[in-house]
Amino acid sequence: MKKTLLLFEQIETFEQFFATNISHPLVDVYTPYRAVSSQVAHNIRAISKRLPGDFFHRYWLEAWKDNLANYDTIVVFDNAVTPKLLKYIKEHISSQIALKVWLWNVPNEHIDYLKENFDVYCFDKTYSEKQGLSFIEQFYILDNIREEQTELLQDFYFIGADKGRLEQLYQLAEIIEDSQMTYLFDIFSNARNSDYKGINYLDTKITYSEIIEKIQQSKAIVEINKEGQMGLTLRALESIFFKRKLITTNSCVKNYDFYHPNNIFVLEQSTAKDLIEFMSKPYVSLPESTIEKYSFSNWISTITK
Repeated sequence: MKKTLLLFEQIETFEQFFATNISHPLVDVYTPYRAVSSQVAHNIRAISKRLPGDFFHRYWLEAWKDNLANYDTIVVFDNAVTPKLLKYIKEHISSQIALKVWLWNVPNEHIDYLKENFDVYCFDKTYSEKQGLSFIEQFYILDNIREEQTELLQDFYFIGADKGRLEQLYQLAEIIEDSQMTYLFDIFSNARNSDYKGINYLDTKITYSEIIEKIQQSKAIVEINKEGQMGLTLRALESIFFKRKLITTNSCVKNYDFYHPNNIFVLEQSTAKDLIEFMSKPYVSLPESTIEKYSFSNWISTITK
């Protein structure tokens, strides 16, 4: 049986976590291009990728380029997509090998080009329907990870950049403080307010392993969705796999099969009393069949059909 090749950049620590923790006998994971160790090499590689023809471009491609015949499906993630890379792959594979594109982030500025030339899959149902893409549920990588017993240090945890969400986070912080509960909000923001004791302003990125550790030290995960964001988020998936409660602004989460009012609280006109009542309810464990639906194993079997 032939294998599946996944190509994606591994710049962010979550992407590195994803690549490291995939454990599947029929899946190979590569970055599209060879790594470089100096700024000079980085600049040379960047120029080479833009030159006409294949010679210089091919030089920088990772080892997968020599083994394309070993695969029956190749999935290029959106963070690695360039017309030149896709053109190279398409010209060097047989018609029996399926070349697919996975959109991890939407909207995508190249969507018209992509859907005209490739099979495109996306986790956001609304965007998929609007653009005529194939919809597949978002997934999480926990096949190889086991939760450790961790001391709980706070009730609520948030990690993220401002992106217009700061005022909502301040409002939630006030509600939490009024309820006499604890929180840690790790925020990347230039605007800073020292009135909230649980807000920690970050100057540098923290690793995804550190984020997981902080999630495990918390009773609930907080997500404040960006305007227009409808698909299943990483925070929601973390709440499922790490069995943590979820506080979210996404009312669409009520339509998912993993929704339970004991586990998920949708922020609307919420008060401290509402939050206290929600947090006092016991977490309801989900059926394994529901959790499996959002696993990497299920995603890979679906996208390779």
